Amino acid sequence: MRILIAGGGTGGHLFPGVALAEEFKQRNRKNKILFVGTKKGIEKSLIPDIGYKLKTISGRGILGGGLMQKLRGSIQFLIGLFQSLMIIRTFKPDLVLGTGGYASAPIIIAASIFNIETAICEQNSIPGLTNRILGRVVKKVFIAFEECYPFFPPKKTFLTGNPVRREFLNMDSTLQKKKGDRFCLLVLGGSQGAHSINRAMIESLDKLNPIREKIKIIHQTGYKDSSWVKESYEKKNFQAKVFPFKKEIASLYLQADLVISRAGAITLTELLICGKPSILIPYPYAAYNHQEINARVLVNRGAARIILDQDLNGSYLGDTILNLFHQPEEIYEMANKAKTLARPEAAKKIVDHYCPNNST
Repeated sequence: MRILIAGGGTGGHLFPGVALAEEFKQRNRKNKILFVGTKKGIEKSLIPDIGYKLKTISGRGILGGGLMQKLRGSIQFLIGLFQSLMIIRTFKPDLVLGTGGYASAPIIIAASIFNIETAICEQNSIPGLTNRILGRVVKKVFIAFEECYPFFPPKKTFLTGNPVRREFLNMDSTLQKKKGDRFCLLVLGGSQGAHSINRAMIESLDKLNPIREKIKIIHQTGYKDSSWVKESYEKKNFQAKVFPFKKEIASLYLQADLVISRAGAITLTELLICGKPSILIPYPYAAYNHQEINARVLVNRGAARIILDQDLNGSYLGDTILNLFHQPEEIYEMANKAKTLARPEAAKKIVDHYCPNNST
C-alpha cells in the first residue's frame, strides 16, 4: 500500500503523521510512506532524520491578516495545489491522510480530484476552518475529542483519539523515577517554545526558593530563549536541564512529577498517555481559542489545572506549583484521572480502517 501523509509546520501537526507512519510500517514493512510538508516547517529537518521521504510544496496562511497576505496566501495555495497534483501523479498513493498545516489542504484537494481515498485527523476539540471545509471533501474524518462531532458529517466521522509515536507506547521503565529522587518539574512550550511560560517560570524561582533543594527542573525553551533561561537557573542555583527542543521526549515525561505546558492537542495526548498531572497555560492566539477549550476538557475532569496566559506571572505560577508540591495526594489523583482519559490505541484504530491487523 502507498500512503501519503500531508501536514506539519509544528510538532502538533507532524507527530500524529509520524505515529501513523510507524503503525502502517508495523502492519506491513512493504507499505510505502511519503510525507508532504513545506520548506519552513519542522518537517524539513525532522522527517529525513527519522528515515522517511519528504516532498515539499508552497504554502502559507490565507485567513487573517490584510489584503496582501490573503493575496500572497492564495497564490501560494494555487502553486501548492499544482505541486500536489504533480506529486500525486508521480507517487500514485492509495491513501492520502491530512494531519494539519499548510500542506494538508492542497494535497487533500489534489487527491480528491484523482478520486483517491482521503482522510483527515483533527487533533483539537474545535476544528479550524480549513478542516471544517476538508471534512466535507474527504471520505473519513478521525477526531480526538467528542466535542468535534457536531462539526463533521456523522456517517464518516470516527472518534479515535490522537495518534502518538511508539516511544510513548513502549517507554523504558528503567527511566521511571526512583524513590528519593527530587520532585521533577517538566516545562514545555511546544516545538517552537513559549516565551511567556519561559519568563514566568524564571520569575517564579524566588517563590520556589524554599523548596530549591527538593526539586529539579527540565525545561524545553524553544531556540530563542534557551541561553538566557539556562543562565537564569544557574544564577538562582536551581538544578535544571535546559534545551531548545528534543525529539525523543517520552523519557522526560517518565521523570516528571508535574508538567507545565501549553495546551496543544498532541501535548495533551502525551500527558494523558503518560498519566501526568499538569498546569496548562493555553496559547491565547490559537484559532477559535481551541487550546483553552482543549485544556478545559482535562481541567473539568480533574486531570489538570489551568492558568490563562493573560493571568500568567511568576508569583501566580510559583504559588500554583507550591500548592501542588505540598499536596501529593492531589497530584496522585490528577495522574489517575489523566490515565483514564488516555486513548493509546488511536493509531491502531485509524490504520485498522485500511490495513488488516497483522504484522508482516
